[in-house]
Amino acid sequence: MPDIPYYRLLDRAAFASAKASVGEARRWLSKVLDRHPRRNDAVILLSEAVTNSVVHTRSAAIEVTVHADVDGRLLVTVTDEGADTVPGIPAQPVDDLSESGRGVHLIRALSARWGFTEERSRCSLWFVLKPVAPSCFRNGDLTA
Repeated sequence: MPDIPYYRLLDRAAFASAKASVGEARRWLSKVLDRHPRRNDAVILLSEAVTNSVVHTRSAAIEVTVHADVDGRLLVTVTDEGADTVPGIPAQPVDDLSESGRGVHLIRALSARWGFTEERSRCSLWFVLKPVAPSCFRNGDLTA
């Protein structure tokens, strides 16, 4: 996980590894980040990360933590029991009509930093959001 000083824990929660948990996790984070300017981005990225855990691992539970620093940066971590593969960008381009394969692309595009760590039988995907979205997204230009 990133070594950024002064992060404080805002909240943590555990969710069953089930499709219904994706919506539960979104609602939980939306409440935790009630007035944060990047709440919507954080909720979208959490949704992608939890979905990946549900789909690609055999975890019984998924743990989520959210931290903030004094400047309003967010650190969101999703931890599961790992899988045979690690989080990454698909080698082949995603078809426009495909229902999957965009999660890590979104995390990479919207976050200031992201990554994953593996420890024993656990994998944690994390992302950091700055308090203000990148200018290309504020202006509606998603090609930057």
